[in-house]
Amino acid sequence: MSTRSMPLRDASSHVTAQHDALMSRLAERADLAEIDPAGLAPEIDMLRHAGLLAACLPGDDGGAGLGLHARSAVSAFELLRRMGRANLSVARLFEGHINAVKLLCLYGESRLRARIFPAVRDGALLGVWGADGPRPLRYAPFGDHLRLDGEKVFASGLGLVRFAIVTLREDTSDEGPSRLALLEVSDPQRQDPSAWKASGMRATASGRFDFAGMAFDPDQFVGRPGDYEREPHFEGGIWRYCAAHLGGAEALVDLWQHALAARKRLDDPMQLTRYARAVSLCRAMTSLLRETSQTVEAAVNSDPAATDAAVADALLARQFVEESCVEILQLAEKSLGTAAHVRRTSIERIRRDLSMFLRQAAPDAKLLKAGRLLAAVPAGSRPW
Repeated sequence: MSTRSMPLRDASSHVTAQHDALMSRLAERADLAEIDPAGLAPEIDMLRHAGLLAACLPGDDGGAGLGLHARSAVSAFELLRRMGRANLSVARLFEGHINAVKLLCLYGESRLRARIFPAVRDGALLGVWGADGPRPLRYAPFGDHLRLDGEKVFASGLGLVRFAIVTLREDTSDEGPSRLALLEVSDPQRQDPSAWKASGMRATASGRFDFAGMAFDPDQFVGRPGDYEREPHFEGGIWRYCAAHLGGAEALVDLWQHALAARKRLDDPMQLTRYARAVSLCRAMTSLLRETSQTVEAAVNSDPAATDAAVADALLARQFVEESCVEILQLAEKSLGTAAHVRRTSIERIRRDLSMFLRQAAPDAKLLKAGRLLAAVPAGSRPW
């Protein structure tokens, strides 16, 4: 039977009751997924049959434009939030898929899109792999093709992602902007999931992928050097994974509340104040991220000042989400005590996954960049 499913008409139809059952199934399997030999393959099948992988494509290509523009930003935010609440590892892979499709729409040549988008309609999962290992990914001429050398680490979705957009440089260049290329990454002989040593996000099947000796064609490049860092899509796009963080925090708060109720401790004043604080932080993150998603996506093709302002908003939102999630983790741990650390429980898994997922690259540099962007705004010209 074909895995292709009927695309939905528009992005707004994705965050409706029709996905309640899907989210429930994802949540029910979340504890099992990180120890099941099948990993997240059943979960990706669920997304595939629900039409969510194809939904990320533009409407003209059979999708719903999910996450591609301002009018679908809130729908993408709500879906990533709900997916993070069900299973952070699934949300991590789906956010990478949205990002990859978006990069192809922004910078990919029409021939490349015409080749890849039918595979996405038929259920292919895409990813974005940017982290280099000890051997950074390089390319060099090789006859009529190009040959690769190097590796990617922290590559999420090994064995699940069929095509990955990767960052790479010419073998003679160590400076200047990197390039993007779309490469098939389904060869199991090149995958090394044992390289993932972290305690959290185990179900993502992250690890090392060795590209040494692989050949590819120049038409697999995605855009020009420097396009990957172009704003507001680079730093601005961090609202998507922040939406997943929020969902993970909400899941932890739900489980925490249920644990207190089971112990008949919900009437304890100290417990209630901790719980109320956590709920207030979740509500603040929700409001901020919903607005940020629209601000960033509406800044496309705007003047430089508006783009800078949108990027600063995204960076500040990321900082607030990290700080809020860390506080929620601390409040839950203080409230639950040793129960928050019991292995093979949902609370312990979510704690590990959220704490790990929050640790994005160069957080201090992101806040510094936000400060510089804000400092360039003339006094009195921006409503705080």
